[in-house]
Amino acid sequence: MKRTLQLIACVISAPLIYGLLCLPLLGMFLNLFPAQLNEWGGTFDVPLVLGVEAIQALIIFLGGVTIALIAGGDSWARICLLATTVDMLLIGVSVQRQYWESMPVWHHWVFFALIVTCLPAGWLMVNRMRSA
Repeated sequence: MKRTLQLIACVISAPLIYGLLCLPLLGMFLNLFPAQLNEWGGTFDVPLVLGVEAIQALIIFLGGVTIALIAGGDSWARICLLATTVDMLLIGVSVQRQYWESMPVWHHWVFFALIVTCLPAGWLMVNRMRSA
């Protein structure tokens, strides 16, 4: 029962953190540059898109930290990380499809790459700190 609750908490926590932190921060960041925004609320301005990627990387990394804190340090934590990564990718695909035209195509692929790199990176950092 404990493991099931951990898995559910992990799968819910990373998207929740992304939604509660990243979406408002991205909105505030992009609204600083209203002249660069397109009609969909996105931008094709490369420095702004890179800023978006940096914010997303940080928040996704925090999601990985959260997964590690919830799941613990045993082998079960890897299953929680994998399940949460798949969950984030599935959610990401549906969201990116809706906003495909608002940002450059490469942004969407970078977003997916951030999920598969930053989520495990945050998870690894916590587990390495536990080992030390």
